[in-house]
Amino acid sequence: MLSIGTLMMVMPLGADFVQYLNMKPEHIGYISGGATFASALIGFFLAPYLDRYDRKSALILFLLIRSVVIIICGFSTTQNELLFWFVLAGCFAGPISGLTMASVIDITEVKERGKAIAFVASGFSLAAIIIVPVSLELSAHFSWQVTFFLFGSIGVGFSLLSYFYFPSMVGHKVMGDKVVGDKQQPSSVGMTAMITSPVFISALSIVGISMFGHFLLVPNLSTFFQFNLHFPREQISVLYLLGGVASILSMRLCGQMLDKGWITQTVLVTSILVAVVTFIGFLWQGNWPLYVVFTLFMASSSARSASVSAITSRVPLPHQRAAFMSYQGTLSNVAAGLASAVSSLYLLSDPAGRLIGIETLAMVTIGCALIVPFMVNILMNLLARRQQTALQL
Repeated sequence: MLSIGTLMMVMPLGADFVQYLNMKPEHIGYISGGATFASALIGFFLAPYLDRYDRKSALILFLLIRSVVIIICGFSTTQNELLFWFVLAGCFAGPISGLTMASVIDITEVKERGKAIAFVASGFSLAAIIIVPVSLELSAHFSWQVTFFLFGSIGVGFSLLSYFYFPSMVGHKVMGDKVVGDKQQPSSVGMTAMITSPVFISALSIVGISMFGHFLLVPNLSTFFQFNLHFPREQISVLYLLGGVASILSMRLCGQMLDKGWITQTVLVTSILVAVVTFIGFLWQGNWPLYVVFTLFMASSSARSASVSAITSRVPLPHQRAAFMSYQGTLSNVAAGLASAVSSLYLLSDPAGRLIGIETLAMVTIGCALIVPFMVNILMNLLARRQQTALQL
């Protein structure tokens, strides 16, 4: 929750950066985009090595470094300084995400994994409920820098608590070498086989398309609400609070549905909801209250993301989980960063700060949402085929 929250909080704080750092409204996406690109780059290079170490030690190291850099972000006096330090902090987000998800998968049965993944994915919603509103209130009553000082310090505290209470996880290390018949293959061979397999490519394609469509809009939501829809700045925190609560409820429901075997149906329903709500909120822009539209958007998007994560968790073998999750996080961050950069390059702002062109981005988001269910169906067929092949050996 903390790692996601520190990324999320810069998006609704965009209007404050415009006011105090003289940042252009359409450039807000560069901050989140740069951080996600950095996370993707580091995650990609570290992925083959994450399964070689105790998950506890690696997780504490990355969390501590990231938290210290987040604190340093609060001392920024220009937009370029903030961009540099926040991108540096983003370098450690990918490995943290990969190690966390791998740890969860290690300790849960397949039949219970839907609820477990949904629970961990609720960190996104908890960030919306807790970190985003708190950061907005701190910025409004004190300064935007205080948010970085507070949550960076909390991250340092969590690192220390993890040292004492987080269990060591080394069971995956004994599976680093794969035995096939009488021959022993080094883990690098197994890694190459994984990243070139159809199930791996299919799973990551689903994740990439989902994240790209989502992040075309997300970094610009607060700015769009305030400047285009004239939504009060002081009510933005309430908006994210409601969206976060709805997201948690929807993800818990989806987790239960996934554990019952309703996989393709769950993804289909949540994807259609994302498309419909995006159409209502950004293209039609009728008389629906923004509270309703945003809450539905957050709930459907979070439920769809949790469903996709639960499905893709079936792809890696035990000794490849941290690497797979890191690669998945890498692609997620590349897609999110690319989408943020595309939105910043495409969008324009008028003298009043209103964003121009967001309707086109919304249409692309709808298209991405509708593609996902078809790709999930393909992935499920590939997984079933792989399982049948394994049983025949």
